[in-house]
Amino acid sequence: MNAQRAQAQARPGARRPLAALLVAALLLWTSCSRLSARAPAARRVEPRVRAVLQAHVAAARPAFPRERDVPLLLVADAAETAPAPEKRPQGAAAPPAEVDVSAAVPFAPGALRDVRLLRLRDDRGAAVPVRAKPLAVWPLGRSIRSALVAFRAALPPGARAIYTLDYGAPPPGAPPQRADAPATQAAPATQAAQGAALDEALQPNPDGPVAAVLPPSWYAASLVSGPQLPAMDDRRFPGFEAGIEGALARMTPAYDTYGVSCSGPYRTYYDGPHALYQRFLRNGDAARYRRARAEAVWYRQHELRFSPDRRLAVHVCEREDWTPASPLSWQVLRRMLGQGMLDDYLLTGDPAAKEAVLAMGEALLENQAALTGGREDVLRVTERNMAWAMMTLSSYYALDPRPELLSALRGLADRTVAWQRQSASGAFEHDLNRADPSECERGPHGGSPFMTALLVDALMDYHALTGDPRVREVVARSAGWLAERAITSDGRALRYLWGCETDAYDDSGTADLNLLIVPAFGAAYALTRDPRWIEVGDALADVGVKEMLVKEPKHWNQAMRAFGRYLGYRAALPGASEGQLSAGR
Repeated sequence: MNAQRAQAQARPGARRPLAALLVAALLLWTSCSRLSARAPAARRVEPRVRAVLQAHVAAARPAFPRERDVPLLLVADAAETAPAPEKRPQGAAAPPAEVDVSAAVPFAPGALRDVRLLRLRDDRGAAVPVRAKPLAVWPLGRSIRSALVAFRAALPPGARAIYTLDYGAPPPGAPPQRADAPATQAAPATQAAQGAALDEALQPNPDGPVAAVLPPSWYAASLVSGPQLPAMDDRRFPGFEAGIEGALARMTPAYDTYGVSCSGPYRTYYDGPHALYQRFLRNGDAARYRRARAEAVWYRQHELRFSPDRRLAVHVCEREDWTPASPLSWQVLRRMLGQGMLDDYLLTGDPAAKEAVLAMGEALLENQAALTGGREDVLRVTERNMAWAMMTLSSYYALDPRPELLSALRGLADRTVAWQRQSASGAFEHDLNRADPSECERGPHGGSPFMTALLVDALMDYHALTGDPRVREVVARSAGWLAERAITSDGRALRYLWGCETDAYDDSGTADLNLLIVPAFGAAYALTRDPRWIEVGDALADVGVKEMLVKEPKHWNQAMRAFGRYLGYRAALPGASEGQLSAGR
């Protein structure tokens, strides 16, 4: 950290009309996908995509509609072995073969309770037979959080098409079906053309030759991975959009050349799959989907070790003879990427992603007694330990909302609330030297702003699943501590550590961490509706964007993993979506 600090200091400071519009604007959206690879700033492509998405964006705010349609963009961007060609007249072009296409479609709480209320139309308006099944439900209210849809389509390589997914109005004669009800026999193809056939055995094809993606405004309104603001709507921080894309493209060595490391730099630090899925959700294009998907698969293949029965999974940096009777090491806790694996499942339906979430969650569940009941409470050694544990368990509960898991998750929340209440500062005070002697020689009652921000992010995941009213006070107190006591004297950054008696860390040399921390202020606004938290957050974000240090995957993930959520929180502020708040300094 000290080297990073010195380096930073050295730097200079109407459904049918909508469908018709979407089909007519196909070439515009297509050009957006092509331009995204060479134009890092989302604002550069905004004029080309806005004509396609404007009707959908307007209808999606401020509340998620309960009955309407949404464009589904199909992109034939990956090759697949084709069947042997049939004999045809000389010079005649071979028709494209039909392939299986699948998409995981997220819904906001309360928006959909029956997958048979989904219907699909192709780019000519013809009904398409579609099968579907719920992937996950929102624990509060039990509505569908994400649904897998699958169908057949034929697109030539490189082609694009806009299909339309209708939802909310039941097809004729279809009885209602709860999202968590037992499976029924699949409907015949003729009925499937009117409404989706419920098929609990349905398997996804997330890496097939045709990708199917939704508009970023849909992903944002669905809250599938927290609140978001589409990148093309970000008028307040255009420098972030340009900087984060450019840094990823220019990173040397390239992001995907990094591997697994238990001591040095590694590619998934701060949850690389989650950061890359956040990027995709804010842009909604096939290329970013493929990149996030590849990272999630890479993580499972290289960084997770399953028990022989595949019931438990831990990071490969944990010792091979580990059992739940021994506490997981700190470095392993922060490598258990529950958020990223949950994103992968909710956005693809891949059963391997669900298996990873459940196995990591079960390992943590069985390890809780060892983590909290030994010589010390490992989860309270640093805010980060509690944060990663809560993220992992929240992801587990999101896919398996049974009382046992809710009880365990509430137990973590109980410990977090009690921890903060033990001090008057609002910080989660702990011995800074115990956490890392190289960073603080003496600091028995201190806190870490950036680790606190991770814990706030975890608490907001927990709150979305449970509605626990205590989260409001905890987050507001954390934001108060950050703004009033942990901020540097020049007001440009948060101290790397607060309460260290041998180093006050009263400088803005690590202002690049601002983008990781300011989502805590956005969360405080979301829970209290006090606009001062956005004022504080914006001022720090302005500095963070200017001082963004993105030279390796750790830094890129750090900047990307939660700043989109901050933008989503602040989008609820009056005037925010029109760019009426103060411009960057």
